[in-house]
Amino acid sequence: MRIILSALLSVWACCACALPPVSLPKESPAPLEGYAEVKDIRSRIAELGPHRIEGIWQFPNTGATVAIERVSDRAQLPGATAYDMVVVRSENRTIPPGTIMGKIAPSAKSDVFDAMIYSSAGRKARLTAAKHFTLTLGEGGSRLVFKRVKSKYSFNFWRMLPYMFRYAVRRNDNTGEAPLGCIKIFPEPEIPAEPRYL
Repeated sequence: MRIILSALLSVWACCACALPPVSLPKESPAPLEGYAEVKDIRSRIAELGPHRIEGIWQFPNTGATVAIERVSDRAQLPGATAYDMVVVRSENRTIPPGTIMGKIAPSAKSDVFDAMIYSSAGRKARLTAAKHFTLTLGEGGSRLVFKRVKSKYSFNFWRMLPYMFRYAVRRNDNTGEAPLGCIKIFPEPEIPAEPRYL
């Protein structure tokens, strides 16, 4: 029993190191106002002088669009920055505009961000199952690549039952799937997503 408990504690310690700086409730709260009209979102972002990650982004595989905007949270210390990722148009018609899809925080690298993003649609037009992601700006700020943050190690209880001295912790390797992400549609990036022909 002590061996199992110590193994669990060491796995928990590995996972605790990867906790994101932002968090989300179990399901998305009621939709925010001001996301029904794209022109309203554009003027709001333009007025503030957008940060590199701020804008309207589109998922190329579905056509869904989200807005990423700064959050002014008085609970944060001065100088702290965070962003909301909010649904503008979803391929799932039950998810209305203004639904918070995720929370984003900057990292020490200017083009890398920490995020918690809902990954599933639940009941009552709410998003659920928040996952930890690393977001990376690429190609002159025109693309945003999502990479799921997973623990380096996983614990297999079944391996401990018949043979106590086999390895119960194993390393997870990248399976090499194509990256998920968005293309910026506003403000127009310096390097467009597709080449323009004159």
